[in-house]
Amino acid sequence: MKSEYQKELKELQKKNLYRKLRVLENHRGTRASFEGRELLLFCGNDYLGLSRHPRVLAAAHQAIDRYGVGARSARLIAGTTDAHAKLEKKIAAFKQKESALVFAAGFLANLGILTVFAGKGDVIIMDKLCHASLIDGARLSGAEIRVFPHKNYEKCEELLKKCTARRKLLVTENVFGMDGDRADLKELARLKKKYGAFLIVDDAHGTGVFGKNGSGATTLFSKSIDIIMGTLSKAIGGLGGFVAADKDLIGYLTNFARPFLFATALPPVLCESAHEAFCVIEEEPALVKKLWANIREVHQRLTKLGFRLAEPESAVLPVILGDEKKAMEAFEKLLALGIFIPAIRYPTVPRGKARLRITVSAAHTEKDIQGLFAAFKKIKMEKS
Repeated sequence: MKSEYQKELKELQKKNLYRKLRVLENHRGTRASFEGRELLLFCGNDYLGLSRHPRVLAAAHQAIDRYGVGARSARLIAGTTDAHAKLEKKIAAFKQKESALVFAAGFLANLGILTVFAGKGDVIIMDKLCHASLIDGARLSGAEIRVFPHKNYEKCEELLKKCTARRKLLVTENVFGMDGDRADLKELARLKKKYGAFLIVDDAHGTGVFGKNGSGATTLFSKSIDIIMGTLSKAIGGLGGFVAADKDLIGYLTNFARPFLFATALPPVLCESAHEAFCVIEEEPALVKKLWANIREVHQRLTKLGFRLAEPESAVLPVILGDEKKAMEAFEKLLALGIFIPAIRYPTVPRGKARLRITVSAAHTEKDIQGLFAAFKKIKMEKS
């Protein structure tokens, strides 16, 4: 068996698809050290820089003294804490829903949603570029899966029209994490109503980035969306996942979602820091404005250099290179110039769609953006 695995790894290396961990030291949000060199990081999902915000750090320190570092067990076994209850109340209000439930990770939240609300005899209709957690949740549910081409809502309607299942679940991301583009939530809300579907939206990359007070674009359609999923690990700056929905749906998840029932809960320290992060987003709107100013600045500068970038719809700005080898070469060149931007390859993205995935944060300074621009200008000159 071991030789078979070794053979597969060698094949990955030949195809420029092998992945390895790179240890970053002295991590400071948008900066870190790698093999003794200082790096600028344009690679994380900490869109508002809240992972190192003074208020969030202070809340975490206080919570450690009060609760310690762990959660002891699943919440229905060891009991829940006031930190969990307070955070869920905040999330429900933030997402304009009756109730919310926190999971230990966003991946677990999506597994919980789809395995609870879909089963044998049901149909899940989902966008082709939905996150792996949604795909895995759909597969585990036992429901029939129907996939429509990315954002092709005419095809989506065809699938809904033909569907005779007892329950139809319509599933999408709000912001697609590798392309950075956004779903048409207005159209999906229309289709949900017309065909009596159950609409589930993954707002992992939208929470904290869009909407009034950073509440996410989903709040504009909160009455039409049955379940809003999100994470605490992106703009919120910590770790965990959540589901916001009507009270009865949250009660159903609490009783039947295996990733909630049988997984150790999110530690209270992360609940307290996430709660403070939501407060910061509401009370410091300048952070979201700074994020979007940085997004536009990065897009404008790279476009002027001749790199092909779509109009920015989120904090994710992919530079499509197509070939896996080209993507890895560009990654290595940028790394040598002190810029860390991951090369995203198959199977994370389709074959022939390899890219550099730039992510922008409100924590990036003008000097950081100038450094990014200078590095891309240099590799552009080398290419020409």
